[in-house]
Amino acid sequence: MNSILGNKESFLSYSVAFAFILVMILSAILFKDKEIILPEIAALSVGIITFRENKWIQRPFHIFLLPTITAILGFGINFLPLLISVKLILILVAMLVTLRVFKSQLAPALATGLLPIVTNAHSFLFLIAIIIFVFLLYLSIKFFRIKSTENSVPIIYVSHNRWLIGLCICWFLMCYFSGYIYFSAIPPVIVISFESLNNPALKLHIRLKRILIMFMASLVGCLTIKYIDNLLITGIIDLIFVAILLKLIDLRLPPAFAMVILPMILPEESLTYLPFATLLMSIFFMLSIYYIQRKMYPKPIDF
Repeated sequence: MNSILGNKESFLSYSVAFAFILVMILSAILFKDKEIILPEIAALSVGIITFRENKWIQRPFHIFLLPTITAILGFGINFLPLLISVKLILILVAMLVTLRVFKSQLAPALATGLLPIVTNAHSFLFLIAIIIFVFLLYLSIKFFRIKSTENSVPIIYVSHNRWLIGLCICWFLMCYFSGYIYFSAIPPVIVISFESLNNPALKLHIRLKRILIMFMASLVGCLTIKYIDNLLITGIIDLIFVAILLKLIDLRLPPAFAMVILPMILPEESLTYLPFATLLMSIFFMLSIYYIQRKMYPKPIDF
């Protein structure tokens, strides 16, 4: 218990987070339904239990409330007889409005809303799984008395929604006209884009590291799911790889754990191009956001 609550990421805290993720994967195997595998739960688990992200932990009930709301919104919108690009725009606007109403910066809530549209989820097991796992994460904060590793400061909510919506629409249009419409939204990339927009002090070399990590996580996730015919073993390898990669590059990036899990629930034919699409999308969003922030907030950004 003390190791989990300590000031540094520990082997025990990683083990607890990974066990939580592997239970989710095992549940999908037992119920024979991949929609139970929720990549962003992996990001939330590591972010809360291991990295103890300040902006996520300050309002513990939001861990349960907001992903549940966005998942319900995305699940409902997915049933509408609309083009996938239109569905994505609708859910993006609905989620950003939700975050603004609650004055929250819980970026993973964006992924739980996008996921049912990206994977074309129709099973109510998806919603049940979301509700159960985010509620368990909320309880873990209370049970383990998880505190931030940094001195907590009040969250100051500043809306940068117009920039994210604008960039997403540009990317959706590029995917639509290039014929790769199903790569319009890679949820973990949109999550780190939202976080980057809310962190104008983020240095360029950190943004480039994020691009590299997302690409590597996507590549390894695709390779393991292609060559290893066991989801549980695949999950163990994927999680350990990302943990080692983040340690080597000296970066804390919970969405990387979602990125490496994402290939498990995507159609097999999309895996060939997913790493390349992840790389292009990460470059487009990270560098576009950097340019926007250089123009809008030139002082906080340093090379």
